[in-house]
Amino acid sequence: MKTMKFEIEHPLNSTSRKIVWQLIGTPDGLSLWIADSVVLAGGKLTFAWGDEWRHHETRQATLLNLERFGRIRWRWDDEDDESYVEIRMERSSLSEEITLHITDFATEDDSDWLQSAWKHNFDKLRVRSGV
Repeated sequence: MKTMKFEIEHPLNSTSRKIVWQLIGTPDGLSLWIADSVVLAGGKLTFAWGDEWRHHETRQATLLNLERFGRIRWRWDDEDDESYVEIRMERSSLSEEITLHITDFATEDDSDWLQSAWKHNFDKLRVRSGV
């Protein structure tokens, strides 16, 4: 089934590039809002959700781009197309606040789920980090 590209913008309550980069460009930061655990080793990202005693899911991705204070991009290893996930930060020249730009892909059947998943992630980001 063909995937569609989705782009989502999410303004943050932060003007600190350093704080936002820690949240999007490091495994510890991604563990606060994307997954329960993220490990980076040898160009591979391993994302885990849940705990070992209940529902537990793990996905591995290949790191495609890590541009300090700019963007992180990965491709899920279990996907067989050219889709990827990218989280890019951009600073407003007027307000100095930072906006996250998310690029992700989903089938038409999964588009509502994808939008909901990112909304949930943004809620976790706000609650756990204040941004």
